[in-house]
Amino acid sequence: MVKKGTLQIALTGNAGGTGINRQLLQDVAKIVFQNEKVSPEGILSVSFLEKEAIRAVKKQFFHQDVYTDVIAFGYGEGERDRVWGEILICVPVAQEQAREQGHEVKEEILFLFIHGLLHLLGYRDDTEEAREIMDRRVTELFRLFTEWQLRKTLVKKAYQARNFAYAPYSHFRVGAALLGNNEEVFTGCNVENVSFGLTICAERVALVKAISVGVRTFRKLAVVSDSSDFCFPCGACRQVLFEFAPSLEVISASCSLDFQVFRLDELLPYGFHFDGDGVR
Repeated sequence: MVKKGTLQIALTGNAGGTGINRQLLQDVAKIVFQNEKVSPEGILSVSFLEKEAIRAVKKQFFHQDVYTDVIAFGYGEGERDRVWGEILICVPVAQEQAREQGHEVKEEILFLFIHGLLHLLGYRDDTEEAREIMDRRVTELFRLFTEWQLRKTLVKKAYQARNFAYAPYSHFRVGAALLGNNEEVFTGCNVENVSFGLTICAERVALVKAISVGVRTFRKLAVVSDSSDFCFPCGACRQVLFEFAPSLEVISASCSLDFQVFRLDELLPYGFHFDGDGVR
């Protein structure tokens, strides 16, 4: 049975070894619905078809004897266990379009999936203006998904780093994952000391590792602990990070891997910095 307030994806057909799976599509749908501010319930059927199969659907329902990349059918709200909508994606056409546009087939299929979702939410592409609006929205939602996916990856890396924490005194393990502008990820965990003032936080461990190999510019930081509460850098860590990345994105996570996103200059609005004439 589908839980209230959720949409469950039922996947059929062969995606051709593209790396597409039900969980990935579920995550994409989650981001689309969050940003479109909707909460559909029921089952979303997603089918991967060959050319002749999607051509037959196009001919039967649209009276056009042509191949296409994606078709969406909406069945509306109702019982939680009923089908809310159906998206048909032609994998061979997606492969051709991916080659033409110079990106991976997986990316093309996700674009088509988002396109199908927007149709189910009422978007149209039957005029040039409507098509441009829809294409822009598909591109923006794909960007938001890849951003979310990157954040989730950093949270998972921070969570793994937390396992190495040395915290015999507080029993409060913390992990951090710092993303450099060079796309390299540096992890750290807290290291306690019997002289408590000598304890090193996970965020500073990650930062010092990065600095020690010449990386000094950073994009994102994920922090997680054993707690069900969201974990934030302490004041000292905020100032140390501020030295190198005042506008750093801070991903504050809980042990369930849920997270919130802030900018460092929100968490430390009046951080000290050196402007060439002295400390401000």
